Amino acid sequence: MTELSLTATIYRYRAEMFTQLANQREAEERGTDTEFPVTYWPLIEKIEKWDRPAVDLCEAIDALKLAIEDYEAGDTPRIPAMMKAALGWLDAEYKRRTSL
Repeated sequence: MTELSLTATIYRYRAEMFTQLANQREAEERGTDTEFPVTYWPLIEKIEKWDRPAVDLCEAIDALKLAIEDYEAGDTPRIPAMMKAALGWLDAEYKRRTSL
């Protein structure tokens, strides 16, 4: 099985998190049980442990957007991992462009 790209991992994390929040909200409105299993923890852990540069500008932007969202919500281990991924791509791209 192919490993997900950073962008796909971020999007899947957001999708699963927002789906869970929607399910909890609907349950609250119905007055039923609001306890749902958290399915996105493995994705959070994967993002926190990300140790590779982003593969392109779009992925670097996605990483920085997530880091900023996390920063605004409160400090998380995802912030440095995503900033390093974005910086890794920016640094490699700078080196590539200056060596032409």
